[in-house]
Amino acid sequence: IPGIKRNELMKKKYKILCVSDIDILSNMNLESMKNKFRDIDFIISAGDVSNRYIDFLVSTLDKDIIYVNGNHVYHKDHPITFAKNIDGKFLKYKGLRILGLDGSKLYSHKEHQYTDFQMTCKVMKNIISLWRGVDIVVSHASPKGIHDLDERVHEGFKIFNKVIKWFKPKLWVHGHVHLHNYLAVQETYVDDTRIMNVFGYKLLEIEK
Repeated sequence: IPGIKRNELMKKKYKILCVSDIDILSNMNLESMKNKFRDIDFIISAGDVSNRYIDFLVSTLDKDIIYVNGNHVYHKDHPITFAKNIDGKFLKYKGLRILGLDGSKLYSHKEHQYTDFQMTCKVMKNIISLWRGVDIVVSHASPKGIHDLDERVHEGFKIFNKVIKWFKPKLWVHGHVHLHNYLAVQETYVDDTRIMNVFGYKLLEIEK
């Protein structure tokens, strides 16, 4: 096609259902849900949804789910071994490079709570993979000063801002900060990185 570069023609567009914090889609009619999300490529959970909800989403939509844990893990006894957990890990999936960073700031010394230093260590363990490129970062907490709140529980991590500055992921999805309803949009761009609070659910697209 004249005027269009070859690499642009070869780009793939991914449609992703992202969820966090509330099991809102369990209230939707099953057939309506299947129809609404029939053309998604996969599902991402940014934490604080129940294991039963993760099972429900996969069973209903017949799509893979990639997830991080939030600062709460609900129905922990419900097995979800089919799901792809990326807490503190890098995943190559369908041509995308995805980093997962679970949990929140330390506030009650329970699981999936971290100091800034501990979260920095999580990032540094993945530094080689980051240097090779990252398309999506999935975290529960947000970057410092972006969508976070002025309180310990919902404060963002400073190292996340450095990941955005140094490695420029195309998309950063997080949860943790509850919005007034699941239809509300909280979205910020830092240079070319799109940062989205996926509280409830959001349908997002990314090209590569």
